[in-house]
Amino acid sequence: MLHATQRSFLAAAIAFAIAIPALAAGPVLLTVTGAISSTNRAPSDPDYDKLFAFNEVDFDKAMEFDVDALAALPQASIATDFPKGGPTVTFAGPTLADVLAAAGAEGTSVTIRAMDGYAVEVPLMEMVGSGAVLATSRDGKPLGIGNFGPVQVVFPRSERADLAEMPDDWWVWQIYHIVVE
Repeated sequence: MLHATQRSFLAAAIAFAIAIPALAAGPVLLTVTGAISSTNRAPSDPDYDKLFAFNEVDFDKAMEFDVDALAALPQASIATDFPKGGPTVTFAGPTLADVLAAAGAEGTSVTIRAMDGYAVEVPLMEMVGSGAVLATSRDGKPLGIGNFGPVQVVFPRSERADLAEMPDDWWVWQIYHIVVE
């Protein structure tokens, strides 16, 4: 029997899979690999995919998201402190749950990888339950490389008492890759 969260996740996967273009038309900001059922690109190629090769990432299928594909998903906006204890800023972007649903994610954990090689592996439902947003803008301005972008995972720490003491360990910036396992 499916739990309510799993049913919601499955329904969102079906709805959002329809909304995502077949192929990313613009520069790819985020690639989701692993236990996914919706794909729009072929296996990694070490001669072409230099960032993946540099970080020793190999995959046989993937779902790529460009700016338009991420923008086509429902957008969340959260006001929160980052870094912890810093000023409150407003982040916007799709939720991690919506991105994973669009990729047809079927796993129990995610590894979120930054361009510098930093990676964190987290139980999928814990990350989704914490309200993870894949921010593409901060205070209305797109996140750029060198400014936490193009994608940063953020949480509604200032809005939820249960996240008030959350450290910045999961607040990965310069995200380019998510693996679902």
